[in-house]
Amino acid sequence: MRMHLGNFRVLRVVPLLALAFSTAVVRPAHAQQQPPAKEDPAKSLKTLQDQLEQMRLQRIELEARAEKTLSVEVADRAKKLAMGGEAGALTKLEFLLDSAQNRLTAQRDRIHALQDATSGNQQAALIVVALRADALPSGPVAATVRLDDREVATFTLTPQGRRNVTSGGAEQVHRGEIAPVGHAVSLKLTSAGGASTEQITIPAAPNLITYVEFVFKGGKLTATTWTSRPPSS
Repeated sequence: MRMHLGNFRVLRVVPLLALAFSTAVVRPAHAQQQPPAKEDPAKSLKTLQDQLEQMRLQRIELEARAEKTLSVEVADRAKKLAMGGEAGALTKLEFLLDSAQNRLTAQRDRIHALQDATSGNQQAALIVVALRADALPSGPVAATVRLDDREVATFTLTPQGRRNVTSGGAEQVHRGEIAPVGHAVSLKLTSAGGASTEQITIPAAPNLITYVEFVFKGGKLTATTWTSRPPSS
């Protein structure tokens, strides 16, 4: 009688183990179907703040290098002037000082603008990048959009995208928020026949939408830009 009862318990446990095993196997597949998480605005702000801190450290390093270089140049120029009476030495020295000061001032203004953006004193600007073409190379065409030193978009044009681009319309290739400071925007088209790249610098445009349109014509890229106010909410 004890042997029959043991066999009955085993028969009850086996289906439960099989059910638990099937659930553990299916769960990873279900997890893979979850939609990707949306970009966290707080994470974007943290990234901008990290970039600001990096630029601040670069500015400190630049100032230290400039001061060291200037001290060496001043001592060398003064020595040459005292020994040989070099003509125009003072003028050249002043030019060197002015050039270094201008570079430091530009770096300081950019850091101040980023500080205003992260502290909320200015609203973030918006950029829209589009592509038009009179014709495109045969075969796959890949497009890469870079903002300053960051790659913000990369994709291969779909058949519908190719038709939009070559039929007189424009294909939007990137749209996103940017800090209200000057930026360098570039587009690179890559095909089996080679690659073509164009870059344009856009000025600071707080509270505005900046449009950048790249046109591929005759195997070359050109770029234009303009701004507009966002529609009132």
